[in-house]
Amino acid sequence: MKGWRLLTTLLLGWALVACSDVFFQQPYRVILDPPQLGYEADEQGKITVVGNNAYVQVAPGAPGGYLERYEYVVVDDSGNEVFAGSSLGSGFVGVEVPEGRELSEDSQVRFLAKKSDPFRFSLDGRVAAEHLNQGAPLNWRAQVTWFVSTSNGSVVSWMQEYQIKYPLR
Repeated sequence: MKGWRLLTTLLLGWALVACSDVFFQQPYRVILDPPQLGYEADEQGKITVVGNNAYVQVAPGAPGGYLERYEYVVVDDSGNEVFAGSSLGSGFVGVEVPEGRELSEDSQVRFLAKKSDPFRFSLDGRVAAEHLNQGAPLNWRAQVTWFVSTSNGSVVSWMQEYQIKYPLR
């Protein structure tokens, strides 16, 4: 009897591992264009932050909803928070997120990846100024936590990192 339980447990474990990509996949990602956050500076030191177009990439089968807000921190080359303890990074977005499925004319459900309408998301000017002041180090990153309120009443949050780059052309 113990052998049967062990075999059943082992088979169940393998099945969960095989399905983990489906069940544990991150349903949303925010994609930036250009893919880094950045800025340019002229000879007088005037900083111009490069604007990013962004959109939410939706995994097949994910519920729709709204990208409500974000929070972020900036970390340096060593992973230490640059503006530790400050309330530097948060904001509201309010972008509709489409669901990752559609109903065909013959009432069949098709699961497919979709993306939201574009929105603007760019580097904060204070971060750009400090980055330039520090000599434009190569591995500064913005760690952004995004929050989606889904159509089924839950809130999904996840963190993504975006590199800070100078100059960003």
